[in-house]
Amino acid sequence: MSRVRLIPIVLIVLITLGILVAGYQTYRHLNFINPLQTRLQQNPAVTTVQIVGGNPAVIRIGLKSVSKLNNEDLQTTYHRLMALVESTTNAPVQLQFIDQSDKTLTSDYEQMAPILYQGLRKGNYTQMIAEFKQQAAKDGIQSSVTMDQQNVYVELWDSSNHYLYDVITYQVSQGGGAA
Repeated sequence: MSRVRLIPIVLIVLITLGILVAGYQTYRHLNFINPLQTRLQQNPAVTTVQIVGGNPAVIRIGLKSVSKLNNEDLQTTYHRLMALVESTTNAPVQLQFIDQSDKTLTSDYEQMAPILYQGLRKGNYTQMIAEFKQQAAKDGIQSSVTMDQQNVYVELWDSSNHYLYDVITYQVSQGGGAA
């Protein structure tokens, strides 16, 4: 007899759980995803927006090419987009940029990236930027490297309308002792 009562209870629990999950997803979509997506797409530099859940939530943003960023650079655009995201939500968020890279540009960047990582590790920021730009020019690529207290912003583009963006997070090491 107790078995007959157990089946309806399990069914009621599963149905209730399904309703709660569906309600949460609807609430999240209507109050977080749609407004954020709409606000981000109003930025003239943005072409596409994909919001992926998680902790932190990942927002993939397609940007126009460097030459079409209205005299802005990747750093300025990143800060504008992050300010917009932070004014919309208090949840932790990670921005990822979708670019229009090709195999050649990606390969060249992979070969030049150690210049950035070595410069960040040693703290030779101005030398790092100069060497990176010099190597890019040698490879026939236009480049821009800017940085702030948290990130290095890398923009590469070539004459065939391909472009690559990367944001590298780093921490300034506080010297003064053995590690």
